[in-house]
Amino acid sequence: MLSGSELWLLRLMADRGLALLDGGTVVILIEERGELRMGACRGEQAASLRIAPVEGTALGALYRAREPLALDRPRGQEAAWLHELGLQARSALVEPLKMEGYGGGLVIAVRADGGFRRHDRESLQAFAASVAQRLAAERSVEIERIRHGIQARERERTRWAREIHDESIQGMGALRMKLASARDLDDAAALKDAVEAVLEGLGHEIDGLRHLITELRPAALDDLGLQAALQALARRAQAIDRLDVSVEMELGAAAGASDSADGEGRRLDAELESTIYRVVQEALTNVGRHAHASKAIVSITERDGAVHASVTDDGRGLPGLERLGPRGDGLEGGFGMSGMRERAELVGGELQFGPAAGGGTTVRLVVPLAGRPNAAVEEPAAGASAP
Repeated sequence: MLSGSELWLLRLMADRGLALLDGGTVVILIEERGELRMGACRGEQAASLRIAPVEGTALGALYRAREPLALDRPRGQEAAWLHELGLQARSALVEPLKMEGYGGGLVIAVRADGGFRRHDRESLQAFAASVAQRLAAERSVEIERIRHGIQARERERTRWAREIHDESIQGMGALRMKLASARDLDDAAALKDAVEAVLEGLGHEIDGLRHLITELRPAALDDLGLQAALQALARRAQAIDRLDVSVEMELGAAAGASDSADGEGRRLDAELESTIYRVVQEALTNVGRHAHASKAIVSITERDGAVHASVTDDGRGLPGLERLGPRGDGLEGGFGMSGMRERAELVGGELQFGPAAGGGTTVRLVVPLAGRPNAAVEEPAAGASAP
């Protein structure tokens, strides 16, 4: 199935093709698993077709031919594929999409009135080659991102397994030994002390496991939403680090946002919410440990087609920050920057570092919303389009 970023790219390319041909309707179909799927339809008409099997359809026969085609006043059988698309055509041009290592597709241009100029066919041929090249590049990037994501998750699982083994299992093993020794005690007072020690140790292990579960995914994110989860982080920072943290969040009915379960506010997709939470969590931890700050502001806003999440403190700033670029390259050590940057890259975003006005530091996550799950992306205006 075409990803959101691929659909966005194809719609942009279809708009360019429409401008190149100076009007009409441009359709891009992509073959996937024996089906031709609508990638984009821009211009005067809106195609009614969304998916067509390659086998047993006129469009499938056109695709399998893998040859350019030019038609003037198509009728009868040669117009069957136009009827499948739901388009009217006085003239039509077809160019096959050829992508190395991937399926192919079709680029179709039609005009309901009038014909195409002599050089339009050459223009469409060059345009189809450009579409194939751009789509293949987009898919290569997506594959690399998936591979990177799998590796990152494997590292996370390794870390969790190590923490469970080194902390919880060894701690409970020690408690088991204490209980085993307590069985042989004849002194009631000593037995009571041993039981109390074991109960205290169990409480510590339970807290550790709860912390690990929160590391996996905070329940507050699912139950209450991002803002409530961030406010809980703020209260924790205040309790542990005596840091005054305010949370400002403003998300409209924008791309990537959906109605919350309780109807209050907006929700981003789960992966993006989790990433924002983790970056803010790590940034607040850094502020509490290293910044010598008294206040911090967490801000989550949507503007210019992206979500902006920032943490700004009034501390002394991270050491050496003035010598670094905005991405904070080289700032690793105990500050958790590589983990934050990796999380940002996994959602197609960017992590930025910089001095805050009046002192302190700002850590900012910027994630474009185009192509994200449930994204209602504002498309470039260029006539009618297929949703």
